[in-house]
Amino acid sequence: MHMPTCPTEISQMNIWKCENERHQCGKMIEHNAAIPRCRAYLRDYKNVTERKTTYLTWHQIIRNAERNVEATTTYARPQNCIRDGKLVDSASSAEPYIAISYAWDISPSFKKWEGRRVTEQALHIADRLSKHTSYALWIDAICIDQDNEPVKMVELAKMADIYRGAAAVLCLVPEIDQTASRVVEHGTGMIDLDGFRALEQAGDTHGMYMFASQGSNNALHKLFSSRWWTRVWTFQEAVLHRITFLVGEKEETIHISDVLKISHPISRRAATQKKDNLLGQSSSFWDSVHSMSNAMKAYMPLGTAISSVWRRQSTVTHDMAYSLLGVCRLETITPDYRLPVEKVFADLVDKASSKGDFSWLRWSHLVDRDAACEGMSMVPVPATVLATPASAITEWRSVEVPQMSVVRGGAVGVCIPHRSTGVIRWQSQPEDIKGVIDMLQKLSYGPEDIWNLLFGLHVGFACDVDRAVGGSGLAQALLNLATGYIDGTIKLEDSEDDLVGDKPYTRGYGFTAYASMAAKVWRNTQLVVMRSQGGTTVVPTHSGTGQARLHRLPVESHRGTCLCLVVHDNTKFRASAIGVMVEEDHAGSGSWQFTRFS
Repeated sequence: MHMPTCPTEISQMNIWKCENERHQCGKMIEHNAAIPRCRAYLRDYKNVTERKTTYLTWHQIIRNAERNVEATTTYARPQNCIRDGKLVDSASSAEPYIAISYAWDISPSFKKWEGRRVTEQALHIADRLSKHTSYALWIDAICIDQDNEPVKMVELAKMADIYRGAAAVLCLVPEIDQTASRVVEHGTGMIDLDGFRALEQAGDTHGMYMFASQGSNNALHKLFSSRWWTRVWTFQEAVLHRITFLVGEKEETIHISDVLKISHPISRRAATQKKDNLLGQSSSFWDSVHSMSNAMKAYMPLGTAISSVWRRQSTVTHDMAYSLLGVCRLETITPDYRLPVEKVFADLVDKASSKGDFSWLRWSHLVDRDAACEGMSMVPVPATVLATPASAITEWRSVEVPQMSVVRGGAVGVCIPHRSTGVIRWQSQPEDIKGVIDMLQKLSYGPEDIWNLLFGLHVGFACDVDRAVGGSGLAQALLNLATGYIDGTIKLEDSEDDLVGDKPYTRGYGFTAYASMAAKVWRNTQLVVMRSQGGTTVVPTHSGTGQARLHRLPVESHRGTCLCLVVHDNTKFRASAIGVMVEEDHAGSGSWQFTRFS
């Protein structure tokens, strides 16, 4: 074996804490042979380093591509841009422009400029960037008249088109420096080589993370600590154009696709460790960052977008809805900040439903229906999503339903298709989580069904945990470990979250993190088991009384497991609870109905 001799090689070996063949790095399988992770890492590290490639700056890239840049007429254009320190009319011009994404100062300073109020921060950005390009710039705090509400609403409605139609998008992230650029470039190079591919094939989340991040390099900690990653609007701004760069204060430049490429193994690792802090950020943060790569490829179902964007922050609550319009292709909604926020969110999910997108229903189980105001018993809101520790790994898809003209229900609320599976034939007494697990076992439900009923919405279905950690048939182990955490026979801090040390990697071992997540879901909550002719669900106790029915909802997992709605006859137009339904074999459902639930 080649022993490291130069300082760089020695420092790279130190990330594994291996010394003189005393390996602390763990083993990996490559070409049917077990080798230390550090050995494969050092080999690939040298291969990437010897390429001696470096990122160009954004203005060099744009200058090199200048002859191929054309203004697009496909998208609505902004009313104004700034060029050479002056406001210019862009609506009637075909002139290309560069759109800027940035986080506003927490307490912005305003000044009068060309007859309007603009931020000093935006003027500074325009002055700095204009030194490197002759292109016009679109910067919201300058190019949208902040004091002209009618004009502001028109421009906000065009926001997605403004970014889609630009020549390029620059995302200003002050924390980027030359070191961060090198680490990201190096990480993307490592991901393309044999070592990382072998780790990925094995589902070795710790090894993948170490290869991509240079062992938790501090430059990545600094890069992802930026406020830019936490703002709701920057999600949309960063994913709508294929030529999008992250730019530091000295014009250091990283293509956003490279940053998102290394975020994938980071998010995988964050999901499979019990300590919810990786590179200074929570697993929900990494969920949000990694999902940006999917948003760049296709429009996002509303439920998926909620999972990502509602982990972020906004100064005005309305923006939690309006910042989703571009990535979800719901631009027919016109922003109106005069509307009550409840109506804004109700209109958002109603518009998605009218286009056949019911994926948002996966978040409706979080609604406190006893506290929800009229018309909001099914409508998720950002505060409840933000309060959940992480997004469940199961992906939900909408079910195609026939056109229906007859709508039942009250005057306000959200229209939702549903199919009855029959009246509730049996309902348990309220029990805590341990009692419900025991009850379901006595009712002869298997470990996979029990896990899915109790934790499918919050953590993910057992089959999806299998896939995420490279295991198979982990449901019983998941349930046993979660039960041990819940009843106290196993302490959370007593078990390892990955075989990181000098032991060989064990496929599927990362499931322990999902069991620890499950143990936190139903703390201090009473649950009931409800069974109809068509299936069974488990939901929290609720205020509904009288005869109840279970209804299938038009959203299901990739294996066909659906969500269901509990509705009581005495409040038939107001939902009581939502859960996962385990269906009875050969049981049918009624025809689709369309009801406005208040």
